[in-house]
Amino acid sequence: MNKFLCDDTLILRPVEPSDADFMWEVESDSTQWVQNSLVAPFSKENLHQYACCYEADPFQAEQLRLIITSIAGDYVGIADLYELSSQHRTSMVGIYILPELRGKGLGMKSLEILENYASRILNLRQLGAKIVDGNDISMELFLKSGYEWSGTLKEWILSGKSSYSLHLLQKSL
Repeated sequence: MNKFLCDDTLILRPVEPSDADFMWEVESDSTQWVQNSLVAPFSKENLHQYACCYEADPFQAEQLRLIITSIAGDYVGIADLYELSSQHRTSMVGIYILPELRGKGLGMKSLEILENYASRILNLRQLGAKIVDGNDISMELFLKSGYEWSGTLKEWILSGKSSYSLHLLQKSL
């Protein structure tokens, strides 16, 4: 187990083909689609192919998806680095915690583990977060974790007939 991807309660590990059903459940949560700009669910086959063809080099893929589990191996959520730039040493970050596990500090612990890995192993210098207006839980998580508000793109996200502003936060590592 990589010591940079765990603590005493959580493990952030690479995607395995057996995670396709879990990823499908997460990606099928239509309440989250406005957060990640999806307009339709992925198929289980799409996610199985993704898991089977997982690119282990995050700089080559320009992203890194990690499955968050408890030490016992139970699913907790998903952590993503995306828009990862080796040139600028920056990345956007996303954290998804299963609804029934929210409010227990697992998002903050996952983010801390991910930041440590991004800084010490990937040598990133900054992380950013895109938070859709109304996602108060994510806003609180990132602000409590030391991210600073950098700006707002007004009415940037269109979902159905509604538009939402997109808040940009960033943190130097």
